[in-house]
Amino acid sequence: MRLSFLHTQLSALKVWNVPANSEYQQKAGIMAAFSFDARHFAFGHGVRLLKRGYEAARDALLGEVERIRTEASAYEEDLANGGDWVGEREDGHILWEQSQIYDAEIDDTHHALYEVRRAFIIALFHHWERSAASWLGEDAGHAKLEQFCADNGFGPAPDLDAVRHLANHLKHGPASRSPWLDKMREKYPLFMPREGTFVFGLSDDDIEAVAAVILASGPPEPRFEI
Repeated sequence: MRLSFLHTQLSALKVWNVPANSEYQQKAGIMAAFSFDARHFAFGHGVRLLKRGYEAARDALLGEVERIRTEASAYEEDLANGGDWVGEREDGHILWEQSQIYDAEIDDTHHALYEVRRAFIIALFHHWERSAASWLGEDAGHAKLEQFCADNGFGPAPDLDAVRHLANHLKHGPASRSPWLDKMREKYPLFMPREGTFVFGLSDDDIEAVAAVILASGPPEPRFEI
């Protein structure tokens, strides 16, 4: 999902500072000083759009899991009451039966949920990258974008580079020429610790943690002083 439209539309606004008791405020009847940064709005709006898309997909998949479980329970109850067994036998061996189909469908749906979470984390980090490049006014590497944010008070969050490692691992996989996951675990051992070799089973807590890092690495909320 590309979210550059808002950046294009709001780029001319940049930062709007209105001091207290200014002529504008007196005419408008406003007695507080405030500062509006269109970059903060566009950046946060992009994160919220991505999150809504993720939540819609997640809820649909979790609803599918519940539907399958309900059907599976009804099937087992029907069998217990003398209902028809559904499956296939050959030479006295069961080739497959309906409960196995339900289990496979649930596993497939959980894997689809993992893929949705994986894609969302990648999209969040790419949203920060594109946004930071637009603030800087040029495409640049991660270090330069991060330094620009630091120089301008846009965070960045301490775990931003850890999110970069995670996003690159999720995007390129263990076959990547750069061992992103190993590097993340070596440099940031407290960031999403996992047992084993691969990051799997991403949770909503992981999603919230990444989203918080991204939001903390952009323009701060506008100031409003009475």
